[in-house]
Amino acid sequence: MRKETSRAIQGTWILTIASLFSELLSAIYRIPLQNIVGDRGYFIYQQVYPIYGIFSVLALSGLPVVISKVFAQQSGINAKSELMKRTFISLMIISVLITASLWIAAHKLAFFMGDPNLYHEVRAVSLTFLLIPFEASIRGYFQSELIMEPSAISQISEQLVRIIVIIGAAMMFGRGLLSEYQMGTIANGGAFVGGLFAVIILMISLFIKRPFVKDDSNIGLKFEKGLSLEIVLIIIFTGITIFYQFIDSFSMLRLLMKSGKSLPEAEILKGIFDRAQPLIQLGIVISLSFVSAIMPQLKSNKFDNNKQLIGKMMRVCLWLATAETAGLISLMPIVNTMLFTNADGSFALGVYMLSIVIVSGINLLIAVTSSDNEKNIIKLLIFLVSLVAKAVLNVVLIPHFHIVGAALATVLSELVILVGLLIIYTGDRKNLLISGEFTFKVLSLGLFMALCIRALEKFMTHYLPLTRGSSVLINLILIPIGVLIYLLMSKAWKVLEKSEWEILPMGKLIIKIMRIK
Repeated sequence: MRKETSRAIQGTWILTIASLFSELLSAIYRIPLQNIVGDRGYFIYQQVYPIYGIFSVLALSGLPVVISKVFAQQSGINAKSELMKRTFISLMIISVLITASLWIAAHKLAFFMGDPNLYHEVRAVSLTFLLIPFEASIRGYFQSELIMEPSAISQISEQLVRIIVIIGAAMMFGRGLLSEYQMGTIANGGAFVGGLFAVIILMISLFIKRPFVKDDSNIGLKFEKGLSLEIVLIIIFTGITIFYQFIDSFSMLRLLMKSGKSLPEAEILKGIFDRAQPLIQLGIVISLSFVSAIMPQLKSNKFDNNKQLIGKMMRVCLWLATAETAGLISLMPIVNTMLFTNADGSFALGVYMLSIVIVSGINLLIAVTSSDNEKNIIKLLIFLVSLVAKAVLNVVLIPHFHIVGAALATVLSELVILVGLLIIYTGDRKNLLISGEFTFKVLSLGLFMALCIRALEKFMTHYLPLTRGSSVLINLILIPIGVLIYLLMSKAWKVLEKSEWEILPMGKLIIKIMRIK
């Protein structure tokens, strides 16, 4: 038991560090991209990003998480081998259909996005879906065995190759060799090239491990009741922000123009709004990594034994997500300037950052209740209601509040899901493994830290003009101060137990330095 607990925690941090590094790269490449191609060029690249985002959810998080749980339920190698075959074939059929549909519908999709010239980019991104059967099935198997290294290495490699292609396209555009749309097409095609590298790494890892050597065990595949709906829910909720981005891609330009903005102005505003996406993805990475490690622990014969560990992992995850959210909101003008040369849209981006803690909470609640077949239909309905809410709120808020309205619409729609989940589990809070008292403490702690950092930021910017250089300096000073405040107040308020501090990277060292008992 102790050995498996250690593997779960170690696996969580391997995947978390890899995902953080991958998302950090994703945030960093947007700096030269936006600086080279401008807000309009950035908009052209980013407008079809939600389609890539769906691929990313299917290949990197949603499908591997569910597949890992199903693999963990199988008792013999023959059963796992048969499951791998069936999973791969099923995903291949679905992926081919998705790619063909996107390719054929590219012109119409581009038109509905507000710019018919984007159809080449839609087609470039559609090719990535052909890689899903390889990436999702192999990652799912390795994660079921708590072997996170292949997923981690392939994810970083995929991102590196993709970024090389994107920056190469941006540099060619900067030299006048490509038009904005050609740049966007090649940049979005980088997702397919990077995915190919990931597939090669995963297949090599599978060949080295040779996990599917035949034995004498019966095939006898085991599937939980309601598995299909559970798969749909996990995929939807691990990629929840992508669906809201889709609605923004199809509605924001027209709504901004309805408010009196010209098309170029609307495109620039949308490009500024899209600055938030890498930061939100970076923030949500931790919760997705925790979910990836929690899901294999949820198989029916192990849940009771692992309940305590799962609860600790969930509390640590929410604690970290709150710190990220509070830190980014309090430092948003500085972070925005440091990354994108100016502070345009900082208030809207700050509002948008609330998504990190809300979506992290949603991911954890969905993961720990994923096997509750009686309420899974209700969860799906809540999700659909939130999408309708997002579309309606966009129509109501964007014409009056522009990108601030879009950010508010997203956050309020996410709250529809979070509040809905809490309501349907009102009489069963113990199974959610996070108490109301803990949640109140963590949110209060995040607010206290944010107010302290915001006050210090206002003091520093009063004496230092806000430039990219000064923003780097301010971040270097205030981020460690924020971390220190958060850690010290967490100890003073006894937010985490000693065993939960140990889950953190270098947890034992932190305990020793801070003298936590």
